[in-house]
Amino acid sequence: MVQTHRLSVIGTNALPFFFFLLCFQSNAFVPSQKFRTTLPTLTTPFASLSSSITKRNVHPTIVGGKLSMVATDTTEGRTIMDAAVVARVAFVAGDTSSGYGKTSPEPNPAWSTVASQLARRMSNFGGVNEEDGSDKISAVSFPVDTLKLNDLVGFDIVIALGVNSSEDEARLVGALETASSNSGQKPLKAFLADPMCGEKIQMKRFAGNFHVSSTMESVVAGLIPWSSIASESRLIEKTETLLKRKSTEDYIFAVLFVIHALVTDIDVVKSDINPSWEKGVVQNVLEFKKMCDCCGPQISSALSDPKTKSAIDLLNAVDLRDQVGSYRVIVSNETPQLEDFTLCILQQNDCFNCDAPILDRPRVPLLEKWRGKPLDDEASRQILIGHLDHPAASDASCKKPWSWKIVVGANPAYDAFPMQHQIFYPSGRGKESKSLWYDPVFCVETLDGDLVWCKRHYRCTPRRHWSEDENNNEEATSKTKTTPGAWTLTTLDNGMVSEEKWTIIDAMDDLSWCVLHYSGAARRAGQSYVGALLCTSDGQWPESCRSGEGLERIRKAFEKCDLELWELFGGSTEQSYMWSKKFTNWAEENPPPLDRIGDISITSWRKKERERALKEQES
Repeated sequence: MVQTHRLSVIGTNALPFFFFLLCFQSNAFVPSQKFRTTLPTLTTPFASLSSSITKRNVHPTIVGGKLSMVATDTTEGRTIMDAAVVARVAFVAGDTSSGYGKTSPEPNPAWSTVASQLARRMSNFGGVNEEDGSDKISAVSFPVDTLKLNDLVGFDIVIALGVNSSEDEARLVGALETASSNSGQKPLKAFLADPMCGEKIQMKRFAGNFHVSSTMESVVAGLIPWSSIASESRLIEKTETLLKRKSTEDYIFAVLFVIHALVTDIDVVKSDINPSWEKGVVQNVLEFKKMCDCCGPQISSALSDPKTKSAIDLLNAVDLRDQVGSYRVIVSNETPQLEDFTLCILQQNDCFNCDAPILDRPRVPLLEKWRGKPLDDEASRQILIGHLDHPAASDASCKKPWSWKIVVGANPAYDAFPMQHQIFYPSGRGKESKSLWYDPVFCVETLDGDLVWCKRHYRCTPRRHWSEDENNNEEATSKTKTTPGAWTLTTLDNGMVSEEKWTIIDAMDDLSWCVLHYSGAARRAGQSYVGALLCTSDGQWPESCRSGEGLERIRKAFEKCDLELWELFGGSTEQSYMWSKKFTNWAEENPPPLDRIGDISITSWRKKERERALKEQES
């Protein structure tokens, strides 16, 4: 990551597959040839069992005036068609404050504001139907105090936010009952509620055929883990974990998981590196076999090293999508064995067939002009190089050892991993090179409570921006043309390759601040992510932008990224959490490693880091 968000995704969410390693109880286990040769035969009865669990009936039907083949999956309880499917989502908001954005520039928005923003962003994560190009997700929001009895009819999923007064609960329950019983419309498939909703609303939650209020269904889910009831029970548990966090991204992903399970396939959540009943016994066994066939030595090495084994045990205990917690485990127990294992299992052999997409929405616009002129390649580089003491920097540079310090970002990682320095500098591959290197340096608090510095290495290359495709001139439509202000960043971190699309949204002429947007993926880990950053030379909110026109300009820059100020983490306009005295006092005694890594490839640098770590282990 260019900042810790990315780092956390690459280094943390790439690792839930360590659950597989619980199957190996011996610290010196190496898959034997006998085991590998007999495993295919073991899959035969599993295949028979799986076919009895999951049955799919295909039959012709009329959809949208045409004959279509429809597959009914009795395990997942959903109908899969070749016609376009649109998931309809409704957010119902209470009239109280949400508790969102406690470390943001504009904390504690009303639930109605949160609901409206969630509804607006949902379609960006869902993708489009190949059949007609329509959005896979359509979302709206309703204030609960104006909710009508028929308002929720025809929706697939309803999410309650902060509904807790008796009057509002009664109004919402009535609308839910109407939506569930209306025979003329498709039935409601799931109802979710955030933790601030009242007990009555909490007990109304359900997914598919599993209802939170049913003791019998809970018993069945526990006794028959491969059943659809059990799968839907696990789905509710997954959403509970995500909805406990005050993050719009976590709320959105809670809904995406439900849509993917009950309505239509969603690419950003379809990849799964955990063994599960949802995958089926055969798929789990095949993935396990591939791990053993391809990465036996790496598995043995990982389990025979006490520190790596400790990391594996701790990672298995981390909650779903807890990027902060997972990355803290990685940094606290970072070893060459852990990286080698991740590299083998995910990146080199893709044992779980993951392919997370880089989200292409929102379609963020580029900064068009800087210092009164159209943005060109030189200006684009100067903005990223920022305040670094370098000959290629702008005359506005403050001549620092860093380019920028992050003020706020759209992810909880900016609260957890403070003092994030960005160091952009030109590649030395000839004077004509347009590429840059990027070395982020940031702080992490380990599980033992110690603070440590972390450092990573990225390659930055110019890329083509989507706006070029909307121009009609021949030069603009050339597929080889790159666009000033649009960049592709790639890195290898803890064995996982990450690719990110960066865009310069806005920057002051004097470089007092800039706003950068990113959208990326750790494809083989099955993780997609998106967000934006406000950066300054000192990590503090620009003094001239704490109110008035300056604040509004920053607000508009984030709005171009589909983000509101209350969605950001890291500090307010008056006080920084990222750069608080607690951290800066420690940094005075423990200076950050701000030396540039330089013109060395990412893989070569990571190799050197692993070799250095191995020597330290031996000594």
